[in-house]
Amino acid sequence: MARPPRSVKFLDYLLSEPVQCQVSAVGGGFAARQDIKATDAHATELAVLMKGVDVFEPDWKDIDKNLGGYLDAWRKATGS
Repeated sequence: MARPPRSVKFLDYLLSEPVQCQVSAVGGGFAARQDIKATDAHATELAVLMKGVDVFEPDWKDIDKNLGGYLDAWRKATGS
């Protein structure tokens, strides 16, 4: 059985529970995993900042299906 590439191993490490639990305290950001709930000072400050904010979640299946059309529309709108 082939070993996974180093990049996959690194991403697996970054997404592991112990590392994700440190994202807020060490990096001041949000964990990528939904099951990780930070409670440190940074997490508390971020929660206050995010109150009332609607987070846009793109429909990646739609984007994948219609990417060409979206790119054409972007180029037309921006002249790029």
